[in-house]
Amino acid sequence: MYQFEEKEIRKNKTNIFVRKCITEALFSLLEKHDFEDISITDIIKKAGVSRMGFYRNYSSKEDVIEKFILEKFIETINEIKAKRQLNFHINNIMITTLKNFQKFSNYIKLFLDKNLDALLYKCYHNAYYSLYNIKKNNRIHQYSNEMFIGELFNLEMCWLKNGMKESPEELARIYGYIMKLRISTNNLT
Repeated sequence: MYQFEEKEIRKNKTNIFVRKCITEALFSLLEKHDFEDISITDIIKKAGVSRMGFYRNYSSKEDVIEKFILEKFIETINEIKAKRQLNFHINNIMITTLKNFQKFSNYIKLFLDKNLDALLYKCYHNAYYSLYNIKKNNRIHQYSNEMFIGELFNLEMCWLKNGMKESPEELARIYGYIMKLRISTNNLT
Protein backbone atom coordinates (compact mmCIF):
# COMPACT_ATOMS: atom_id res chain seq x y z
CA MET A 1 0.00 0.00 0.00
CA TYR A 2 2.70 2.51 0.99
CA GLN A 3 4.75 1.85 -2.17
CA PHE A 4 1.70 2.47 -4.34
CA GLU A 5 1.00 5.79 -2.62
CA GLU A 6 4.64 6.86 -2.96
CA LYS A 7 4.57 5.95 -6.66
CA GLU A 8 1.35 7.97 -7.14
CA ILE A 9 2.91 10.97 -5.39
CA ARG A 10 5.98 10.81 -7.67
CA LYS A 11 3.69 10.45 -10.70
CA ASN A 12 1.67 13.51 -9.62
CA LYS A 13 4.82 15.57 -9.09
CA THR A 14 6.02 14.54 -12.55
CA ASN A 15 2.68 15.51 -14.12
CA ILE A 16 2.72 18.86 -12.31
CA PHE A 17 6.23 19.50 -13.63
CA VAL A 18 5.26 18.46 -17.18
CA ARG A 19 2.14 20.67 -17.10
CA LYS A 20 4.21 23.60 -15.87
CA CYS A 21 6.79 23.09 -18.66
CA ILE A 22 4.05 22.88 -21.30
CA THR A 23 2.24 25.96 -20.01
CA GLU A 24 5.43 28.02 -19.85
CA ALA A 25 6.43 26.84 -23.32
CA LEU A 26 3.07 27.85 -24.82
CA PHE A 27 3.19 31.28 -23.15
CA SER A 28 6.76 31.82 -24.30
CA LEU A 29 5.86 30.90 -27.88
CA LEU A 30 2.79 33.13 -27.68
CA GLU A 31 5.01 36.14 -27.00
CA LYS A 32 6.57 35.74 -30.46
CA HIS A 33 3.88 34.01 -32.54
CA ASP A 34 0.16 34.10 -33.17
CA PHE A 35 -1.78 31.38 -31.39
CA GLU A 36 -2.94 29.81 -34.67
CA ASP A 37 0.68 29.49 -35.84
CA ILE A 38 1.80 27.51 -32.78
CA SER A 39 1.65 23.74 -33.17
CA ILE A 40 1.67 21.00 -30.55
CA THR A 41 5.08 20.03 -31.94
CA ASP A 42 6.35 23.57 -31.28
CA ILE A 43 5.08 23.37 -27.71
CA ILE A 44 6.56 19.98 -26.88
CA LYS A 45 9.92 20.91 -28.41
CA LYS A 46 10.05 24.12 -26.40
CA ALA A 47 8.85 22.34 -23.24
CA GLY A 48 11.21 19.40 -23.65
CA VAL A 49 8.44 16.86 -23.13
CA SER A 50 7.11 13.99 -25.20
CA ARG A 51 3.97 14.12 -27.30
CA MET A 52 2.54 11.44 -25.00
CA GLY A 53 3.34 13.68 -22.02
CA PHE A 54 1.44 16.51 -23.67
CA TYR A 55 -1.63 14.41 -24.47
CA ARG A 56 -1.59 12.78 -21.03
CA ASN A 57 -2.26 16.24 -19.60
CA TYR A 58 -4.02 18.20 -22.35
CA SER A 59 -6.29 17.55 -25.28
CA SER A 60 -5.24 20.65 -27.24
CA LYS A 61 -3.32 23.92 -26.95
CA GLU A 62 -6.64 25.60 -26.04
CA ASP A 63 -6.90 23.12 -23.17
CA VAL A 64 -3.54 24.38 -21.82
CA ILE A 65 -4.99 27.88 -21.48
CA GLU A 66 -8.29 26.60 -20.13
CA LYS A 67 -6.60 24.56 -17.39
CA PHE A 68 -4.33 27.50 -16.54
CA ILE A 69 -7.40 29.74 -16.04
CA LEU A 70 -9.16 26.99 -14.05
CA GLU A 71 -6.11 26.68 -11.80
CA LYS A 72 -6.19 30.45 -11.13
CA PHE A 73 -9.92 30.29 -10.34
CA ILE A 74 -9.25 27.42 -7.91
CA GLU A 75 -6.48 29.40 -6.18
CA THR A 76 -8.83 32.37 -5.79
CA ILE A 77 -11.72 30.27 -4.49
CA ASN A 78 -9.49 28.47 -1.99
CA GLU A 79 -8.29 31.81 -0.68
CA ILE A 80 -11.87 33.10 -0.43
CA LYS A 81 -12.97 29.92 1.38
CA ALA A 82 -10.11 30.27 3.85
CA LYS A 83 -11.11 33.86 4.58
CA ARG A 84 -14.85 33.15 4.80
CA GLN A 85 -14.33 31.91 8.32
CA LEU A 86 -13.48 35.51 9.18
CA ASN A 87 -16.93 36.91 8.28
CA PHE A 88 -15.87 37.62 4.72
CA HIS A 89 -18.03 40.28 3.01
CA ILE A 90 -18.77 40.45 -0.77
CA ASN A 91 -16.48 43.48 -1.02
CA ASN A 92 -13.62 41.38 0.37
CA ILE A 93 -14.44 38.58 -2.05
CA MET A 94 -14.09 41.04 -4.94
CA ILE A 95 -10.82 42.40 -3.51
CA THR A 96 -9.39 38.88 -3.23
CA THR A 97 -10.57 38.05 -6.76
CA LEU A 98 -9.02 41.22 -8.19
CA LYS A 99 -5.75 40.78 -6.29
CA ASN A 100 -5.40 37.26 -7.65
CA PHE A 101 -6.25 38.47 -11.16
CA GLN A 102 -3.52 41.07 -10.75
CA LYS A 103 -0.97 38.30 -10.03
CA PHE A 104 -1.45 36.67 -13.45
CA SER A 105 -2.65 39.68 -15.46
CA ASN A 106 0.52 39.66 -17.59
CA TYR A 107 -0.66 36.34 -19.08
CA ILE A 108 -4.17 37.70 -19.64
CA LYS A 109 -2.69 40.75 -21.36
CA LEU A 110 -0.73 38.41 -23.62
CA PHE A 111 -3.97 36.57 -24.51
CA LEU A 112 -5.71 39.86 -25.27
CA ASP A 113 -2.76 41.10 -27.36
CA LYS A 114 -3.10 37.91 -29.43
CA ASN A 115 -6.87 38.46 -29.88
CA LEU A 116 -7.79 35.46 -27.76
CA ASP A 117 -10.68 37.28 -26.02
CA ALA A 118 -13.27 34.69 -27.08
CA LEU A 119 -11.11 31.77 -25.92
CA LEU A 120 -10.42 33.56 -22.65
CA TYR A 121 -14.14 34.19 -22.07
CA LYS A 122 -14.86 30.52 -22.79
CA CYS A 123 -12.22 29.60 -20.21
CA TYR A 124 -13.82 31.86 -17.59
CA HIS A 125 -17.23 30.40 -18.40
CA ASN A 126 -16.09 26.78 -18.24
CA ALA A 127 -14.04 27.34 -15.07
CA TYR A 128 -16.97 28.96 -13.28
CA TYR A 129 -19.42 26.22 -14.22
CA SER A 130 -17.02 23.38 -13.48
CA LEU A 131 -16.03 24.76 -10.08
CA TYR A 132 -19.53 25.42 -8.87
CA ASN A 133 -21.06 22.32 -10.49
CA ILE A 134 -23.98 24.45 -11.59
CA LYS A 135 -27.03 22.87 -13.14
CA LYS A 136 -28.50 24.86 -16.00
CA ASN A 137 -32.09 23.70 -15.46
CA ASN A 138 -33.15 26.72 -13.39
CA ARG A 139 -33.40 29.68 -15.77
CA ILE A 140 -33.13 32.38 -13.10
CA HIS A 141 -29.95 30.88 -11.69
CA GLN A 142 -28.61 30.36 -15.20
CA TYR A 143 -29.24 34.01 -16.12
CA SER A 144 -27.75 35.14 -12.83
CA ASN A 145 -24.62 33.03 -13.35
CA GLU A 146 -24.21 34.17 -16.94
CA MET A 147 -24.53 37.80 -15.87
CA PHE A 148 -21.94 37.34 -13.13
CA ILE A 149 -19.46 35.61 -15.44
CA GLY A 150 -19.87 38.36 -18.03
CA GLU A 151 -19.56 41.11 -15.45
CA LEU A 152 -16.46 39.62 -13.84
CA PHE A 153 -14.81 38.98 -17.20
CA ASN A 154 -15.58 42.43 -18.58
CA LEU A 155 -14.68 44.21 -15.35
CA GLU A 156 -11.26 42.53 -15.25
CA MET A 157 -10.61 43.03 -18.98
CA CYS A 158 -11.60 46.71 -18.81
CA TRP A 159 -9.37 47.19 -15.76
CA LEU A 160 -6.46 45.54 -17.56
CA LYS A 161 -6.99 47.49 -20.79
CA ASN A 162 -7.10 50.74 -18.78
CA GLY A 163 -3.71 49.98 -17.23
CA MET A 164 -5.02 48.73 -13.86
CA LYS A 165 -4.73 52.22 -12.40
CA GLU A 166 -7.19 51.50 -9.60
CA SER A 167 -6.18 49.29 -6.72
CA PRO A 168 -8.21 46.11 -6.18
CA GLU A 169 -9.78 47.84 -3.18
CA GLU A 170 -10.82 50.87 -5.28
CA LEU A 171 -12.22 48.71 -8.06
CA ALA A 172 -14.17 46.57 -5.57
CA ARG A 173 -15.69 49.77 -4.14
CA ILE A 174 -16.59 50.93 -7.67
CA TYR A 175 -18.19 47.56 -8.38
CA GLY A 176 -20.15 47.73 -5.11
CA TYR A 177 -21.27 51.27 -5.91
CA ILE A 178 -22.49 50.22 -9.37
CA MET A 179 -24.39 47.29 -7.87
CA LYS A 180 -26.09 49.60 -5.33
CA LEU A 181 -27.00 52.02 -8.13
CA ARG A 182 -28.60 49.19 -10.11
CA ILE A 183 -30.64 48.10 -7.12
CA SER A 184 -31.80 51.63 -6.27
CA THR A 185 -32.57 52.37 -9.94
CA ASN A 186 -34.59 49.16 -10.24
CA ASN A 187 -36.58 50.11 -7.14
CA LEU A 188 -37.59 53.41 -8.75
CA THR A 189 -39.33 51.77 -11.69
